[in-house]
Amino acid sequence: MIPIYRQSDIKAFDESLAAQGLLEEAIARAGYSVFALASELLDGLYGKKVTAIFGPGNNGRDALVAAGLLRRAGAVVSEVRYGSEEYFDEVSYSEVDLVIDGCFGVGLSRAFEPPPIGPDTEVLAVDVPSGLDGDHGFVLGSAVRANSTLCLSGLKLGPLLSEGPELCGELYVSELGLGDLGLPGSREFLIEDDDLALLAFGRKSRDHKWSHSVAVIAGSPGMDGAAHLVCTSGYHVGAGIIHLYTNTAGQAGDYGVETVVHSVVWTDLDEDGKGEFFQGLAERFKALVIGPGLGRGEEVEGIVKAAIESGLRSVIDADAISAIPSVDWLSRLIGADHPGIVLTPHTGELKGLLERSGGTFFSDYLNKDLCSFAREFASETGAALLVKGGPTVVASPEGSCYLTTAPNVSLAVAGSGDVLSGMIGAALSYEGDIAELAALTAHLHGLAGRSLSKGPSGELARRARKILLRLEDSKGPAFERNFSKPTPIDGNLVASPYLLKCRS
Repeated sequence: MIPIYRQSDIKAFDESLAAQGLLEEAIARAGYSVFALASELLDGLYGKKVTAIFGPGNNGRDALVAAGLLRRAGAVVSEVRYGSEEYFDEVSYSEVDLVIDGCFGVGLSRAFEPPPIGPDTEVLAVDVPSGLDGDHGFVLGSAVRANSTLCLSGLKLGPLLSEGPELCGELYVSELGLGDLGLPGSREFLIEDDDLALLAFGRKSRDHKWSHSVAVIAGSPGMDGAAHLVCTSGYHVGAGIIHLYTNTAGQAGDYGVETVVHSVVWTDLDEDGKGEFFQGLAERFKALVIGPGLGRGEEVEGIVKAAIESGLRSVIDADAISAIPSVDWLSRLIGADHPGIVLTPHTGELKGLLERSGGTFFSDYLNKDLCSFAREFASETGAALLVKGGPTVVASPEGSCYLTTAPNVSLAVAGSGDVLSGMIGAALSYEGDIAELAALTAHLHGLAGRSLSKGPSGELARRARKILLRLEDSKGPAFERNFSKPTPIDGNLVASPYLLKCRS
């Protein structure tokens, strides 16, 4: 996992380097990193035209170091100071092969006026595109739109959230080799492909099918497809046996030949009956998935309540989320000794829950960055929160937050969320932190979507299984991160081509 740092972390690190007399060495190495990436982007330097914009801080000094190295390597380099006449002149950026944006970094706190760079001009941003808030991904006034962004010292949060991905383009990270930043104060991490080994090697020699058993509460008349997707995806990601409990009014759904199907009429069960039913499941199964295609009947709230009170590690998704009356209701049900709940809403379902909750929940969601909000939600409720999107964010009640940028528009097909909930249910049947397992599974789900590009959502789990199998077979080297060779986060996704490459 790649640590994600905020402005306070970087400021403390810079102060530490200055106290050790290493600040000038840090600027020299940072400038070399910018030079190294610029050289790669230009594919040869002799005669190439470059404009380096420099501001008043260390980002400007990094850009100037890179400019000097590029000039000595044969490039034709112009240096433009932020705020000068040349800065506001379009001629400074016309007919050049690359613009280096070194105006401001993560410390910018006021509205920014970008230079008049044309839309067809290649831009490399130092640390973050000037005008982008490095902690939240918000734009301060206006911002530079970069084709590539090089985060120095460590990965920043802003490029991953809100408007960050659109403004940053291809993302790179360069560590300076002058000391360890340590763990980020906010305990935020980006999932890497290599982290999927934690999912691929989970079985123990004495395991049997019930060691990783999953109960599924899903489907209703006309919605048996959701139940099918949950069950089949769970098997592909490591469930040993799955029992489906569904009210499909006699429909003969295709749930996979391995799945044991039970017909349940939920309206026939009173509160005590629901409690006894879920206590029975807790005695047999390791994990529970509840919600996909369950319907919006009045009885669903009682089903969700009984499911939480059973004490099973659970995934709450779709219609089960819509049945939760408020955040306070959820907080009262989940005790400190509960083994784990994961809520998996998309933004519409999350907004609906927050609007039903009243108070400041909805305004907090609108005004805070998604990681901070998700951590507060998880701490308040005791449930891990997975918010689907690009990126997908997962927060744990203990305060950690995981991001995966693997999910993209390829997952915008009906049923992909049902596949994800089945995959997470299987993952929760194994030991481990529930938020971390959910984040790893969301990353795998995103990789499967990218490898599929388009098509029926039922293919997602099969693709995910193939990726896990390739991971078990591959012994690809870990990435080396240093100032002389920036590490690509290709399309905001850590590049591991040996995982995605199709084998004959």
